[in-house]
Amino acid sequence: MPIDAEAPVRLADIERARAVVRRYLNVPTPLEAAPLLSRELGCEVWLKIETLNPTRAYKVRGALAKLSSLDRERLARGVVAASAGNHGQAVAWSAWRLGTTAVVVMPKSVDVAVVERCRAYGADVRLVGDVYDDTLALAHELEERDGRTFVHPYGDATVIAGQATIGLEIMEQLPQAQVVLAGVGGGGLVSGLSTAMKASGWRGKIYGVEPEGADAVSRSIAAGRVVTVDHPLSIADKLVAKSTLPITLDIFGRYVDAVVRVSEKAIADAMYEYLSRLALLVEGSGAVGLAALRSGLVESRERHVVLVVSGANVSAEVIAQIVAERRGRL
Repeated sequence: MPIDAEAPVRLADIERARAVVRRYLNVPTPLEAAPLLSRELGCEVWLKIETLNPTRAYKVRGALAKLSSLDRERLARGVVAASAGNHGQAVAWSAWRLGTTAVVVMPKSVDVAVVERCRAYGADVRLVGDVYDDTLALAHELEERDGRTFVHPYGDATVIAGQATIGLEIMEQLPQAQVVLAGVGGGGLVSGLSTAMKASGWRGKIYGVEPEGADAVSRSIAAGRVVTVDHPLSIADKLVAKSTLPITLDIFGRYVDAVVRVSEKAIADAMYEYLSRLALLVEGSGAVGLAALRSGLVESRERHVVLVVSGANVSAEVIAQIVAERRGRL
């Protein structure tokens, strides 16, 4: 695919973000073969493991890229973020690492351990509403009142460029990769992956994976415009968003091959399989790729398939419930 001069994010943006990511993180993150899955699924499965990042998720890449792009004066005024969990932790950690302050607005339902970790990084955490979208109004109010820079979790070209660094690593670690699957909430991760890989001339397939109960991006693609889902809900809580934004729809239209939807049972089964068979703690948003493969939603036979294991921020209570429900079944 030729380089698209009109694309919202360019390869040069991604290379700049990679320089930042390399400065602060232990990258590239591991890309591990999964022979047990490969044998059963009839393809060569590889796991891009993002759970070893400081906040146990990939989001810190985009947060670092954004905060590092601010001039000294703006950085000194601090930042504010709205988040369902992982982005908030990423912004809190990045602010701590770069020596500034952060306010993080999260839904009331967020795991208390996530709140504690953000506060340990020095962030001022505010809890409001039920899902990510409910936190936006207060975040923007604080942006205006205090002069802080708002760090969007997916609707920002610099943040997307940070997430895109994963795509550069995959191409270098596994040049023979043919299929990549990653979770979709607002669409920032898959926007970044697809831009980095397709704009570099990579000819494989990139699939986004959404929960059936939080499928704003699928609906928006079908409608050709941003569509709002009134009551999104999923065990993959980091993918729960009421809508997406034009920037991600633009990128999906240019570079993403398809978005598929997986059931709640398939997501929970995949989380259990990662833990019980592969000894990996994986949150729902990181397990949707395996759920899609197990559900037969993408063409993968005899191909090299990369599953982006995007995060490990899941509560002990959720894991305990999944294990109790599935013990002895798999």
